[in-house]
Amino acid sequence: MLRANRSTLSGAGAWLLAGAIGCSGDPGPAPLTDKNGEALPEDDVSCVEDPRVDTYTANMDKPGELGLLSFRFSGAEPAPPAKGNNTFHVRITAADATPMTGELRVTLTMPDHGHGTSVKPVVSFDESTQEYTVTPLFLFMAGVWRIQFEAYAGAAAGAVPLDRTRLFFCIEG
Repeated sequence: MLRANRSTLSGAGAWLLAGAIGCSGDPGPAPLTDKNGEALPEDDVSCVEDPRVDTYTANMDKPGELGLLSFRFSGAEPAPPAKGNNTFHVRITAADATPMTGELRVTLTMPDHGHGTSVKPVVSFDESTQEYTVTPLFLFMAGVWRIQFEAYAGAAAGAVPLDRTRLFFCIEG
């Protein structure tokens, strides 16, 4: 807890400290509530009403942003995605339903915080199912997470992606 003797502070320092500890008479921000108006505990984060957030469903389809590929998320563990380690299964196809078998890169970021995660996901491809498995997707804190998938015709090093898509998930906590 921050403690200070106000008599030893002057000018802007006293004003800043007063504002920070609520001595200015300002009641501070309104308490956070859920969609029903019920108060949330102070350490909870709720982003379920965020318009960016995707609603997870098994076999959810997302078109590529460049219009060349389609991304089908056939499953996730856990489902829906949650705080901690997650695994995604994705099948990528061209417009003629031909499976894409090149390299897939995955990036996780929290756009509101400006950071990613310290754990790099590993991508593997199963020839028999024509699906990529991405694990771990380490969503370590509550808030909105952006998971970007970039598909390449071959190796990604130095190449331009064929197409990409982004998922946004609300991780509560």
